[in-house]
Amino acid sequence: MTVAPVFSVVIPAFNADATIASAVTSVLEQTRNDLEVIVVDDGSTDGTSATVERVADRRVRLVSQPNRGVSAARNAGIARARGRYLAFLDSDDLWLPRYLELAAQALEAVARPGFGYTDAYAFDPVTGKVGRRGMVGRRPPVPPPTDPNDFLLELLERNFVHISTTVPRDVLEDVGGFEPAAAPAEDYGLWLRIAVKGYDVAWIPGKHALYRVHAAQASRDELKLRHGEAAALGTIRPGDLPTPGHRALLEQRRRKLAHELRLLEGGAPVAGAARRLRRRIGHLRRAAGLGTACRDNPPADVAAAFPDLTAV
Repeated sequence: MTVAPVFSVVIPAFNADATIASAVTSVLEQTRNDLEVIVVDDGSTDGTSATVERVADRRVRLVSQPNRGVSAARNAGIARARGRYLAFLDSDDLWLPRYLELAAQALEAVARPGFGYTDAYAFDPVTGKVGRRGMVGRRPPVPPPTDPNDFLLELLERNFVHISTTVPRDVLEDVGGFEPAAAPAEDYGLWLRIAVKGYDVAWIPGKHALYRVHAAQASRDELKLRHGEAAALGTIRPGDLPTPGHRALLEQRRRKLAHELRLLEGGAPVAGAARRLRRRIGHLRRAAGLGTACRDNPPADVAAAFPDLTAV
């Protein structure tokens, strides 16, 4: 009789031949080995599938499907997962070796676990430099509130939860998976739905993932991201929120996003042009290496796990 793994790690991949091997290896080198890795090739036209098939580890499974987007790919992985916990990793990101170990500890320490999350180091794969801060611009509460209602207030204001997150299987069965209509903020919609249900959120202190910064990321398209956030918030029914304060904040966020979308779409020409100019300047600063303060040397835990970040 085959024993089911404790962890099912779902990695959606689209034309990820250059990075998928490193992502999978960072999972296989976890301090917890009671896991399976499900790579969902979402209609790649490069060598993604062939690269995964060359991984000589029976814990790795490849699922191939026509291109349907990252939400559908993650949901396909969820449908095939056998573990008690489902952990999500993007095909261009990495985990430090203790991520799953610490995720399990954090989830087992709360009464009604909804998801466990950690912060991530941003890194430049061209230079190998690592950012000094975590998820820049997200302003994560450190430490986050332990009361579910207080955590939900923070999460309604902005998404500060990195995709390197672990969710108990029964929670996904309760709230459903990723919503394609909310892409590229489909993860935000899932975290919100879990938090609205009153589950305890388990924080994993420190940074136990690495976020690869490159131009092709969906989150770089601000218009799509704002549409996704609006869709994610649109899945929340005011009547499901616990207090009038939560309902007022939800309405405030929706109004603010609607205003930002009008600016981005050119509905307010002067203000929109100024905003687009500021964005272009910001992109140029980032391209010149001025947007994020970087360390001269990577942190010790990163250097031990990945001696050369330009090679992953």
